[in-house]
Amino acid sequence: MPKKGESVTQGQIDAAINIDKFDGAKPDPDKKWHQGVDGGGLFEAWSLKFGYEDGFPLYGGALVGGKKVHIYYLPKTDQAILLKAGETPDNYKS
Repeated sequence: MPKKGESVTQGQIDAAINIDKFDGAKPDPDKKWHQGVDGGGLFEAWSLKFGYEDGFPLYGGALVGGKKVHIYYLPKTDQAILLKAGETPDNYKS
């Protein structure tokens, strides 16, 4: 499991379950692993069924072709997933 405050690593990105859909993804140095609860972020209802009892998922940032995406850690499966703005593990289409 990634730790809050640590930088996202290339290895974590490369291990994301959908890395094949995000060719060339690299860590975003401006977005370390964090939770919304740390910075007043929003409650994410989808995260409850993925293992976050408080509704605040652990996520960081990645860059794909210069565009920002998020990498979310999913504790129920001990995996990460890359998502564009507006995507959640619930509505992600592979």
